[in-house]
Amino acid sequence: GLPWVKQQVRWGLLDPEPGNIDWSLLDLMVPAASAKGLKLMLSVVTAPDWARPPSADLSKHGPPADYQDYASFLTAILQRYPGQLHAIEVWNEQNIDREWSEPAGLSAARYVELLGTAQRAVRAVDPGVIVISGALSPVGYTNTDPDNPARIIFMDDFDYFDRMVAAGFLNYCDCVGAHHNGINMPPNVVWD
Repeated sequence: GLPWVKQQVRWGLLDPEPGNIDWSLLDLMVPAASAKGLKLMLSVVTAPDWARPPSADLSKHGPPADYQDYASFLTAILQRYPGQLHAIEVWNEQNIDREWSEPAGLSAARYVELLGTAQRAVRAVDPGVIVISGALSPVGYTNTDPDNPARIIFMDDFDYFDRMVAAGFLNYCDCVGAHHNGINMPPNVVWD
């Protein structure tokens, strides 16, 4: 009886070469959700290698060098499935470097830049689509690289959230994404 379904969309997998988007997965899933009367939220993550900064660590996920590339991908999705998408979550766990790896390191302000660019793109195509901020990883504290203390491996979600607020992120989203799991457990703690 749940009326919503969430699907993570890995931009890097669907668009491995500029302008050559593989729609096969979404062409199956989006109409199926619509046919069942489900509202669909897409969580769009992982920039393709071609869009990443030249000095990016490609062994980790991260944002594009040009945030407009992400916005263009969102625009393409919304235009392909008019009226069938109800919410877009902009990124996921951007407070850990395996999800937000870029040469400048973790940055709430840079994430807010991406969120603002994405929100404007979504509004331009369909103002009724709900824009959700990426859910933070509930890590509970900040950890730095022991070999390079200036490099943050993951940032306390409360601190990161405060930094997003200070950067104005509430101006660019309708809902705040959250993970209910984790209970502030850092990503290096094993499951048991």
